[in-house]
Amino acid sequence: MGSQNPYIYHLKEALDENGFEVDRSVARRAFPDFLRKGLFSDTVILNWIENLPSRRFGILQTIFLMAWLPLLKIFRVKIIWIKHNKVSHTKKWFGISRMIQQTLSRQADHIIVHATDAGITDPAKTLLIPHPSNIGPEDILRPAEQETPVIDLLIWGSLLPYKGVLEFLQYVKTDPFLSSLSIHIAGKSPNDYWRKLQEHAGKNTTLVNAFIEEEELRRLFKRSRFILFTYNQQSVIASGVLADSLVACKRIIAPDCGAFRDMAQQQHFVSLFDDFAAIASLYRENYNNYNLSYTDVCEFVAQNSWYNMGSKIKKLLRAKTAIPLTNRIKISETP
Repeated sequence: MGSQNPYIYHLKEALDENGFEVDRSVARRAFPDFLRKGLFSDTVILNWIENLPSRRFGILQTIFLMAWLPLLKIFRVKIIWIKHNKVSHTKKWFGISRMIQQTLSRQADHIIVHATDAGITDPAKTLLIPHPSNIGPEDILRPAEQETPVIDLLIWGSLLPYKGVLEFLQYVKTDPFLSSLSIHIAGKSPNDYWRKLQEHAGKNTTLVNAFIEEEELRRLFKRSRFILFTYNQQSVIASGVLADSLVACKRIIAPDCGAFRDMAQQQHFVSLFDDFAAIASLYRENYNNYNLSYTDVCEFVAQNSWYNMGSKIKKLLRAKTAIPLTNRIKISETP
């Protein structure tokens, strides 16, 4: 159910390949459909549910959710909450969104996070699984495929306020060195946000408001020196764009939080900054050290596939319950 979010699609595929009976329907009225079918499942998996208040009739649906969670426990349905963000990205109904997260922290049987920096209060019920990649080792660009970089900093993916691109462009105007770099920003953006990006983009910044096709993305990766993330450190835990950026086999410059921090400390694929002022020095320090180890990247991607995530969820449920499972799973997304 829910939208056609790639994360939900891949999660369903991974669970199906691991022997689960997954509800594959995409209901037009997703939340009522989920309330109805969830009670007849063995396990429900909740994604981005803290965004529920911002939807149409969201407050009413939140009231139903608060009553529905204890009902699941009565029906002995296992609740898995995949915590994607520390807090909701949206400011609307922020307090209620926070309440939903606090309730799930108590009610969920298991909490899955994609980074150690996730604000978890109960480690005993928490499982860390790095964000799976939508790619395989065969997709990673080989050293022989790389070109001489003509793009200094590449920012790609959907362009939304929580990703901090506007604030970065505003800072670039104050930094002579960053202003001199070739910056390429590509991704689909809401119209009002796009106008603000255009207003603050400097002469060396290229803006492209479009979904990036795979071949075009590979071309950008080949021509880029670094991939830059400017996300809000207060809300972000992990990023599918980060996982998919490994195709480039290029050093990533990113804020010191969430999965970026894990990937910097454990795989050394990422150089971290606390504020935009540090980006220039990171660029200089790694100017000739922008290619990552092809072998290390392939190994990481192979270990963190969607299938392996499904396998870890299967082991989690088998290990934590004495009740024989029939493996019926309902997956919810509230974007």
